[in-house]
Amino acid sequence: MGRTFRIISFWIIFISLPILLLLNSVEIAAFDLDFYSAQYDENQVMENTGIEKKELMNITEKMLDYLKGDREDLEVYGQVNGQKQLIFDERDQAHMVDVKELFSEGFFLRNLSLAFFLIALVYLAFIKGQKRKAAQGVFLSTVITIFILILLGMIVATDFSKYFDSFHSIFFDNDLWRLDPKESILIHLVPLGFFQNIMVKIILYFSGSLLICILLSGWYLRHSKKRNYIFTR
Repeated sequence: MGRTFRIISFWIIFISLPILLLLNSVEIAAFDLDFYSAQYDENQVMENTGIEKKELMNITEKMLDYLKGDREDLEVYGQVNGQKQLIFDERDQAHMVDVKELFSEGFFLRNLSLAFFLIALVYLAFIKGQKRKAAQGVFLSTVITIFILILLGMIVATDFSKYFDSFHSIFFDNDLWRLDPKESILIHLVPLGFFQNIMVKIILYFSGSLLICILLSGWYLRHSKKRNYIFTR
């Protein structure tokens, strides 16, 4: 029974760690206000919407509060071409309900992965004293994930728009995400270029966290091997 639990713990570490790191990277990138500010400048959002930069950032804060669950609705008003109006129309708001639900599920999965990872790590490394086995789980998991990430990145880079549409088709069961640029302000806030850039940002955060795990677990495996060699001579 003990061996079975050790094997299960190894695979929990192997599976949960990349999920945890990926969703954490998504959260960091998605709620970075400075990133939104830079993207608004790059994508000429002020010119395309008729909304001043300060007003845009205020709207963005409310939108992100909504996605985090700190706000119940997106009934947000702002100055558009000097006139006060509702920023997000009915279709925008309906789509953002789906987006909020996706984020909520992501937060839950991230927290669940963290809990499983810590329980498995503590059990395997400290209760059973198999720190090398735990480190091997971390090392193999992150190395394999890096290779998968590179492969997927190369595939998506061939036609980002195509895979962007595929993502929406997989994660949304309606076509509310297909917004009309003539009617929707939301699509001007986060155009396709925004998603290309945030994907790069997420990949950088994710890759960085994977590399840190690879270096730390690799160092431990090498160090512990040398130490065991010395003690067994």
